[in-house]
Amino acid sequence: MKRKLSDIQEQESKLSSLLFNKSKKLSEKLSIDAEKFEDEDRKPVWIDEDDDLFEANQVSSKEKKLYTNKLKQKYEILMGNPNWAKLNKKEDEKDSNELLRTVGHLQKPKKSSLRKDLLEIKKFPKINTETGNEGPIISCLEFHPTMSVVLVAGQSGVVSLFSVSGDVNTKLHSFKLKKWNVTSAQFTPDGSHAFIASKINHSYCMYDLVKAEPKLIQLPKIVKRPKIFKLSFDGKFLAASDGLDEVYIICAKSKELIRSLKHNTNIESVAFSSQSDKLFCYGVQGEITVWDLSSFKALTKFYDQGCITASQITTSPCGRLLATGSGEGIVNVYQMTNETVLNPVPIKTISHLTTKITNVTFNGTSEILALSSSYYPNAVKLAHLPSYHIFYNFPYQANLYQVETVSFSPNSGFMAVGNNKGCAYLYRLKHYKNY
Repeated sequence: MKRKLSDIQEQESKLSSLLFNKSKKLSEKLSIDAEKFEDEDRKPVWIDEDDDLFEANQVSSKEKKLYTNKLKQKYEILMGNPNWAKLNKKEDEKDSNELLRTVGHLQKPKKSSLRKDLLEIKKFPKINTETGNEGPIISCLEFHPTMSVVLVAGQSGVVSLFSVSGDVNTKLHSFKLKKWNVTSAQFTPDGSHAFIASKINHSYCMYDLVKAEPKLIQLPKIVKRPKIFKLSFDGKFLAASDGLDEVYIICAKSKELIRSLKHNTNIESVAFSSQSDKLFCYGVQGEITVWDLSSFKALTKFYDQGCITASQITTSPCGRLLATGSGEGIVNVYQMTNETVLNPVPIKTISHLTTKITNVTFNGTSEILALSSSYYPNAVKLAHLPSYHIFYNFPYQANLYQVETVSFSPNSGFMAVGNNKGCAYLYRLKHYKNY
């Protein structure tokens, strides 16, 4: 039965007065109306005769109430629940709790742990397909800390930036540093600059990503050539060494030399702690010195167990692990919880490679340890942490030639591998959902 025109106009007048009356706040009026009708049975304002035509066929009469609640919950998830609809808070919470107990897929799924045997991985087209002129040896692959961008550099001195999207990797910018063999590249924490160095040049390059401008900066005179060049995780310090018995700490902002730290033997590799408060120096004979960067004093010294010739050292992002790689192909992993121990014993020794370790890298979650040697084809392994099982399906039936470097994106969604054929391979690690 159609309603009379006068009744409709009266209802519209009341609604208009409720919505547009500026004398009182809308929330106050709604709260008064809620109290008024709280104890009354709620009835629809009007009923459309064709509502029954849209009722789902698969829903029986017994399940009608549950079906209605499901639709209500789905609407609230998609559109939200406005304040004016919350007339009876206790009843709404009760219905919501009942619905969560009956609809399992609305519950937040528990985060699954990384499998220790099989790595879910997918190979994408090469990162540098558009260029391929970074040199026969790709020595640097660095992911941007905030954007899905990767830096590729190598022996020719060409530095390229690519937008990483998986199936299509677009070149953003490329520039050449004349007579350079790029051996180190790192982004600042905010991603605004990249520090690039070559072990055959006295200067280093600071690339401004906003202006797309490279700028050459001279190292302090005492640093001959930066065979070792590292930027701290907080972006405050640069550690440079010419491979002799000293490492030089430089202020990344002012470019001035802060302190010179003397090691007993020639230094092969250095690594900052995840908090950038310590520096680990790895001597050529396996001696590790831990320096406190607030006082520039040595906290402790110990020898890497079983090491004859040192090669690489790195720390985990979680701040609890230290990994060393030697010339004999051995990788030792140490726990860093107690640095006062004089002769720490590695918690794990990985001996799956037989040639000199040239790269050791943790992923962002400290669940994967990549180790590789550029002295032998396909000499690359990925170890699961904390079980230290080697993923058997990488590099399964794939010819990567001689791997020079391995890098992970900030959230480990991508992994990049550079080799001696000028290729920068890209892989998707399916376990990690974000870049």
